[in-house]
Amino acid sequence: MKTLFQILFFLNYFSALVFSQTHHPSAITGVVVSSSNGKPLEFVSVAVLRSRDSSIASGTVTKKNGSFEIASVPEGEYIIRYSMLGFKEKRTILFHLDSSRDEIDLGKTSLEETEVRLSEVTVSSDKSELNTTIDRKVYNVQQDVMSKTGSVSDLLQNIPSVQVDLDGNVSLRGSANVMILINGKNSPLMGKTRAEVLQQLPANAIEKIEVITNPSAKYKPDGTSGIINIVMKKETGTGLNGSVGGNIGNRDRSNANVSLNYHPGSVNVFGNYSYRQDDRNQSSSDLRSELDSAVNAFNHYSDNTTTLARPHSHIAAAGVDVTIDESNSAGISGNYHYRGFIRTESSAKLFTDNTGVLIQDYHRTRLDDEFEKEMGGTAYIQHDFRGEDENIRIEYTLSHSPEIENNKYTNLFRIPAITPQRDNTLIKQTDDQKQLTAEYKNEFEDQSTVEAGYAGDFNDRDMDFFGEAFDTLRNAFLTDGEKTNRFIYNETIHAFYVTVEHSYGQFSLMGGLRTEASIIKANLVSKNITISNNYVTLYPTLHLVYKYSDDAEVQLNYSRRANRPEGDDLNPFPEYRDPRNIRAGNPRLKPELIHSVELGVQWQNDQFTVVPSIFYRNKYNGFTS
Repeated sequence: MKTLFQILFFLNYFSALVFSQTHHPSAITGVVVSSSNGKPLEFVSVAVLRSRDSSIASGTVTKKNGSFEIASVPEGEYIIRYSMLGFKEKRTILFHLDSSRDEIDLGKTSLEETEVRLSEVTVSSDKSELNTTIDRKVYNVQQDVMSKTGSVSDLLQNIPSVQVDLDGNVSLRGSANVMILINGKNSPLMGKTRAEVLQQLPANAIEKIEVITNPSAKYKPDGTSGIINIVMKKETGTGLNGSVGGNIGNRDRSNANVSLNYHPGSVNVFGNYSYRQDDRNQSSSDLRSELDSAVNAFNHYSDNTTTLARPHSHIAAAGVDVTIDESNSAGISGNYHYRGFIRTESSAKLFTDNTGVLIQDYHRTRLDDEFEKEMGGTAYIQHDFRGEDENIRIEYTLSHSPEIENNKYTNLFRIPAITPQRDNTLIKQTDDQKQLTAEYKNEFEDQSTVEAGYAGDFNDRDMDFFGEAFDTLRNAFLTDGEKTNRFIYNETIHAFYVTVEHSYGQFSLMGGLRTEASIIKANLVSKNITISNNYVTLYPTLHLVYKYSDDAEVQLNYSRRANRPEGDDLNPFPEYRDPRNIRAGNPRLKPELIHSVELGVQWQNDQFTVVPSIFYRNKYNGFTS
């Protein structure tokens, strides 16, 4: 046994020695720069040529920082060839790889620019319909047939995990509490009327749609289910260009849009306009059973309502971007949205007691002349320190959104047969928003990225409700004190955030922290009461990715989210639709907080992409109706 062990040990040692001498793989590294300015060159072709026949043994292309690494090169004699369009080809001297050299560093190699004369070059490619990064899924929608003729709402219906209902309301993973951004920024168009705006915006203006279920700390934590970011196309061609489109549908629906872009050089001027009209006819039923404690039996109430409306809306935007020099750019833009309609409504209301006897039967009609406006503007300035790797951007946005709803009601009674009653409500709401952001980004050569910034939100809401009822004795409308009130709500949020992303071979990590200080003041003008509600909240985020092959990866991410109460949720004064339909808010509400965790896998080949995932959301500090 001792002799056998010695023989086996010798054979194992000898085979390992032979393998290391004949198959020892080595790595070749280096950096390629331009000889004219010393800047790194990306996408330079680096080929490892066998010395005996100049055949290619291996190769790669350089990264953004000009570096490259070619691993697992067997022993032998080689020459490195550098080539790139617009630069002279360059080759190294003959070198030898053997077991004594685990890695060879070729250092910094400079390529000399050369003039290229081409009669015609045609480059064509197809973007993958789905791309993923560490924190989002990116859907390139150009290949969708709806991107030619439909609206943004039509495009969203074809995005996995996104649902759009008949009224255009968007939800993500079954939750309507989703934040929608335009080019990564908050837009006043994506407020209360975003469903109508998305049905009006032309799909051919969209480049891609990003779904971010667990956003990084860079973004506001609003939106329980995450963020849908709509990225608009950027016209990069020179001269004057534009597009015109339109759609016609049944029920007298129509939509038209026009966009123009003028780019003579360092200045880019753009503008667009769209118009939409459609029918908003609805029917609804409200059935209730109410316990009569006196007889311990149920009374029954039914309300069948029919609503007719034909809204028309206009959206216009214009702006200019200026490239000041190689390092600085600036721009200013503005937008306008108007939506108006006359709503007619009829409700048949029946009330029966527990024995089925009809106690009350009347019709309540409503005539509502309503409009909504949104006007906003954005100005920015950006400085690039070293090309696209490091930059700082300062942006200021403001918007003014007035809304008026003028309701005139009439009650026509059959049982009991009494004199008709009339009452009116005039609802005026104004929303003024301002946002100041300063963002810094730096991509380092060691595959690390740091983003940090400040975001200040300054929001003012004024809700003025006026109610009146007709007095038959005085033959005049008198102010209804129970329905008349005014509520002013001021909210200031100061947010600071930082995110760090780094790759370790096949493993990538991005962590971040956002700190928000909220300063809230509510003024119950009608009762001369002021309520303050201030708090500080931390929102951590974490994204992990392990790429275990070129075609597959595993993702695990976490974020803390928030669902902030809106103006109607905070206004404590009762809003009456009728005596049986009333709502009132709570000015002391704080945001709902949500822990969101997601685990997913991505696998793809040339034909298929499969992205199964499971997610878990835990909500606390919740508020309900």
